[in-house]
This record gives sequence, C-alpha cells and structure tokens, in this order.
Amino acid sequence: MTPSNKTTHIDRTAHEPRDNSLHELLITTITPITPAIRLFHLTPSQPSQPPISFLPGQWVDLYYPPFPSCQKPGGFTITSPPSHPHMELAIQQSPLNPPAAYLWQDPSTLLHTPVRIRIGGSFTYPPQIFSRPSEQQPLLSSPRSSSTPLGFKKLVLVAGGVGINPLISILSHISTTRPQPEITLLYSLKDPNSKIQSGDTSQALFLDRIIDLFSNQNDPLKGNIKLFLTTTGGPNNINNISTNEITTKHLSIPFEKRRISLSDVSNAIGEHKDDVAVYICGVPSMTDQFVDGLTSPSPQGLGIDKSRVLCEKWW
Repeated sequence: MTPSNKTTHIDRTAHEPRDNSLHELLITTITPITPAIRLFHLTPSQPSQPPISFLPGQWVDLYYPPFPSCQKPGGFTITSPPSHPHMELAIQQSPLNPPAAYLWQDPSTLLHTPVRIRIGGSFTYPPQIFSRPSEQQPLLSSPRSSSTPLGFKKLVLVAGGVGINPLISILSHISTTRPQPEITLLYSLKDPNSKIQSGDTSQALFLDRIIDLFSNQNDPLKGNIKLFLTTTGGPNNINNISTNEITTKHLSIPFEKRRISLSDVSNAIGEHKDDVAVYICGVPSMTDQFVDGLTSPSPQGLGIDKSRVLCEKWW
C-alpha cells in the first residue's frame, strides 16, 4: 500500500481485522523485479519459530528498527501463498513513505536485519461467506481444507497496477488446492515503451509468474488472462479498442490498449452472476466504480449480491 496525502495505512485500515501478535522476521533476500519494485523474502528470526499463519490476500503492518519506537508501520501486501516457507512482500519505491524508504536503502545494509510484522486484512481467499457455519475460521488463521465446497463456480480477479499483489498470492494458493474454480484474470498495467505488447513480459509485475501458473503443463490453473495496457501519453479511450495477443510459454494472452471498463468485468462474469466471486484491487476510483456497477440493482447495475464482490483499495 502506498501513502495518501491525508491518511496513513493505520488510519485507512482501522476497521480491518488484525492479529494480536507481532512477529520478528529477518530480511533474507532482496530481488529487484522492476525498476521501481523490490521483492523481499522474510524468514523467522529463530529456527524454532513456528510458521506464521495468514490467508491469501492479506497484508502486514511492517515496523522497522529501531525497536520499539513511535513510528507508524507501513502496509504491504503478502505476495506469497501460505504454503511457502518464507513470506514475500513486494515493495514499491516511495521516498515519502518512511517504511518504504527504509526498505529502499542499499540492500547490503538490509540483508539479515529484522523487521516486525502484524497480519491483517479481510480481502481473503476463499471468501468466508461461502463456507458453512461449522467450517468458518477466523480471518487470521490458516486456509480452510481444500475439500471444502467453494460455493461458487467462477472466480473473476480484477487488478489495476500494483493491485495484482494480493491476487498473485491468491492465484498461487489456488494452484495447490482442490477443487478449483474457473478463473478469469483482468490485469491493467502501464506499458510505456510497448515492451509488453511486443512480448517482453519481464518488467510486468508478476506477469511471468502468472503465465507459469496458467501454462503449467502438468496442472495449470483453469481459465484465462486478459491484459489491458496503457502507454504514457497514448490514447486510453475505452472506445479506441485495439486487440492483439502475446504468445509465450504455450499460452496466448489477449491484450487491449486501454483501461479496464465495467463492461469487461461484466463480460468476464457472463452467466455466472449467481455463482461468481469477484475480487477487485486497484485505486479507489476504479474499485468504487466497479463495485457500485456490479452490486447496484438492475437496470443501473448487474445486481450481484454484495457478499460476492470483494475489494481492496490502493492509495
């Protein structure tokens, strides 16, 4: 999460559930994946420390040294699934955000140093609303057994920019569980030099990882990906549609040179209005528009039950 001019992460998430415990972890690897984003792997500071439980889609309050202090924590989404031995965070460069600025020091000064985290957030998979009362678990516990009925057949994931962060954790988790829903991922991101359009996916946040999940020859995720690419200074009018495909790793991914529209989300849902779960993560203007359009009664909206539409806002 990035800072707002008016509120902090703690202010914006005051209504969200949080674990009571603070956990101390060590920064064990730092990997640049785009010019402005680093991946951090965090591992327990003590070998005997038990794994930290969290649900796919959750975030952490992150405190950095010195401890204790009156600093306000940064909010960063967990991008790894709960089954991984480490916790992974994607941190965007942000000089005005003290926790992010701390984590953008020279890596040599950060490796094997501690941070403290608290788990939080309700933008979680699978949606609690679809579990039976006897199967519901606290939001801050481990994921339910994969034998639990999903309660929905279609999963639509909508990401704007770094809004992909919680969704990559969700996708990675789904790839290890059964049963699996049919998935449609709508992913909007900037392509200033048209490199993604030409097939270079290396600088697109988590796109290569997503492609691997959907193209795994042994056990791929069921569904499809659609990209929406915008170029700096170029036309972003949703009526100016230009469609093409990126072909890589046995997978063809259609893309359009514009932003995602509500009709794109509606088309992805199709006939599954009554058996869908929709996750939307992006800037408030996008999430508010899409949630309102999906949940408002017809004819103004699609009339989807609000419990089936989850959103997380990036500021």
